[in-house]
Amino acid sequence: MRLYWEVLVRSFRRAATYRGAALAGMLTNAFFGMLLSTVYRAAYADRADVAGMSIQDAISALWLSQALISIGAGWVTLDVQHAIRSGDIIIDLMRPWDVTGYWLCRGIGERLFLLIGRGTSTYAIGVIGFGAQVPNMAQLLIFVPSVMFALILATIFGFIVNLTAFWTIDNTGVLMLANVTLGFFSGFLIPLPFFPAWLADIAAVLPFQGITNIPLQLMLGRISGTDIWSAYALQWSWILVLLAISRGLVGVATRRVVIQGG
Repeated sequence: MRLYWEVLVRSFRRAATYRGAALAGMLTNAFFGMLLSTVYRAAYADRADVAGMSIQDAISALWLSQALISIGAGWVTLDVQHAIRSGDIIIDLMRPWDVTGYWLCRGIGERLFLLIGRGTSTYAIGVIGFGAQVPNMAQLLIFVPSVMFALILATIFGFIVNLTAFWTIDNTGVLMLANVTLGFFSGFLIPLPFFPAWLADIAAVLPFQGITNIPLQLMLGRISGTDIWSAYALQWSWILVLLAISRGLVGVATRRVVIQGG
């Protein structure tokens, strides 16, 4: 366990050296947050709420989703794919560690820094400039565990998508499909309460809502009581399922490793 902890810590420190990139990302998120805030205000011009969400709820959800880009709520990163394409993954497979644990700890460390630096700054802009909700201590105590679970879930999902590079010459199509599916069904692009009932039912049986929608709903206080524990359990159930899938895929891939073009 000490090995994987050190990988996580060093990944956090490595990400912290790219503060300029984090700042640029935060400004990009803030731009889209400002743009979409204007759209939301226009949509709420003649109504008090939409699908039970007030304008403040909608604005808060928008800025929180922009902040959660930092954990991978918006798209899948390509680190593992690059290692597979270059052949560097062979070195990882030869080292005395679990390759799945290594890459997951590496991804979690990086995303944790981005959450603290880029994510909180993005949401702060929403609070100061657009009236996004300021969470109280009780909301934070409920939200923080959920966003940590979401971070782990997003990292594992991204790892699985990257593993398709073992079997495809070019997995760009897989990545694009994964990003669209993740962004839509997680509630990143559109809050799930805005979905029609039949589409919300589909989203409810997929793992993606655990990445954006559940933390978002907890932050807004729309999940309470024993339902909080049910939400946590749903996130952890999908973490365990996707972790088992990722380990199975790594096992299949490493029985015979073929580097494309080599």
